Amino acid sequence: MIELVFFTSSRIKLEHAKYLCRNYAVRLTGFREKTFGANYDEPRIYDRNQLIESSYQDALIRWNKATSGKGFFILEDTSVIIDVLSTEREIPGLDIKYWMQDKDFESLDVELKALGNNRRVTVRSDLILHLPEEWRDKEGKSYLQFTSSISGNIVDKEERFETNALYPWLDNKTFNKWFVPDGCQLPLGMLSISEADRHDFRAHAFKEMLGYLERHQKIHTNPETSIQTSFDFDAKLFVICGPTCAGKTTLAEYLADKYGYWHIEASDFMRLNYYQRHGVSENLDIGGFAAQALKEKPEIVAEQILKSIKEMERVPAIITGFRSPVELEWFKNNYSGNFSVEVVFVDAESEIRYLRSVARQRESDSESKEEFLRRDSQQAAMGLVAFKHAYPNNIITNNTTLDSYFDNFEKRYQNSFVKIDKDPKTLKALNSGELEKQILLALAEYRENKAFFTTTEIAGLINQNVTNTKLKSKNNVSRYFNQTFHPYYEIKVIDRKRKYRLSNTGFSRVKLFKLLSSLGN
Repeated sequence: MIELVFFTSSRIKLEHAKYLCRNYAVRLTGFREKTFGANYDEPRIYDRNQLIESSYQDALIRWNKATSGKGFFILEDTSVIIDVLSTEREIPGLDIKYWMQDKDFESLDVELKALGNNRRVTVRSDLILHLPEEWRDKEGKSYLQFTSSISGNIVDKEERFETNALYPWLDNKTFNKWFVPDGCQLPLGMLSISEADRHDFRAHAFKEMLGYLERHQKIHTNPETSIQTSFDFDAKLFVICGPTCAGKTTLAEYLADKYGYWHIEASDFMRLNYYQRHGVSENLDIGGFAAQALKEKPEIVAEQILKSIKEMERVPAIITGFRSPVELEWFKNNYSGNFSVEVVFVDAESEIRYLRSVARQRESDSESKEEFLRRDSQQAAMGLVAFKHAYPNNIITNNTTLDSYFDNFEKRYQNSFVKIDKDPKTLKALNSGELEKQILLALAEYRENKAFFTTTEIAGLINQNVTNTKLKSKNNVSRYFNQTFHPYYEIKVIDRKRKYRLSNTGFSRVKLFKLLSSLGN
């Protein structure tokens, strides 16, 4: 798998590019996330060729300074050409980002009507692919340019709508809110993803670039997943479903402690998807995002969990938090690991679950019974109740003591448990990042008090608590968290500062470190 590094300051544009590359074995990374360096300087130049050359040369200087100079990087410029305004030059052309900041629909509408109400417009994308040194002589140039465009009209009336939470490039802020592609009745930002794909002004440029790399055998399409038909005896990969406070996490942690299972919490990966699309803010609507995500792209969480499981394929896993039967079916149909998938529905009476919620006093738990029941209803609407009906013989109740709960589970699945082994691939995956390991170990020491920590504080925790390690600076830790988001942490903005603590998935990963250490690794 090759890496394409994207010079862009826009998280949304990066996510759009990842979406357009989704069918290929390509790892797309933002330049700032990879190097912690500033993106290229994009001057306000109206000549396209001059702007592209200037932007590319600035990006190249930063690329050579921050890396070994090897590999591929890309940059992209979007331009808009309004026919009736573009008499002497393209307007707004390449200046579209700044033009949108100063333009409102009412003034644009008046201007267009005064010029005969010609509302024709073209949106264009220019994609630049930097070529490594060994490719330049063959091509006779240092970069290739791929172009695509879509034509249409400016809306007659400005629509009011929300940005698509799952596909945030379909937004209500950029020119997408005013641009109606030919053959459509609504602006691009309001289209369903399937219709938007047919009118994506960046799509053809990316398709041409990916095709070029494929022809030169640098990338390939993602292979079809083969379904596993034989397993290691009767070992299970458990998927534990159930309502809030039924005991899913409690059971997962019990199996992690006793058998070495890796506990993967689906909500940690849903949170990851939210961060990747919208960043971190003080007002996170994870619930609303999850509901839309599971409706439009039910595999959004399952595919990332599957990727994590593949990296540590010999580790027995227990997954909690799936909300939709569709995402579970996608996971089962695409999982090709060493264990058979066993779905278990954990249930408990609502009154008992509410009292547990109050006793836990989690910040995310409901403050009132009405809010708790409302959350139950939201989860039911996502498909949680359907799990119970789909697996009537796999229901375990947890209305009494934990000892009884665990005993019932172990008796039912007594021949299904497997302990972690010393597979070299597992050891390599677990130890792929020393700094990450140190961060996880340091935060694990303070998990019980549920505190969040800044990157400066985390660096202090590492230096104070993690033995056999060189002193770590705040910059190293900040660079780690700014390069990409991870499912191992919960993030909260406190006093305008990002703070972090371990998620359930992250804490379970720490347990794997310690378990392997105890086995002599």
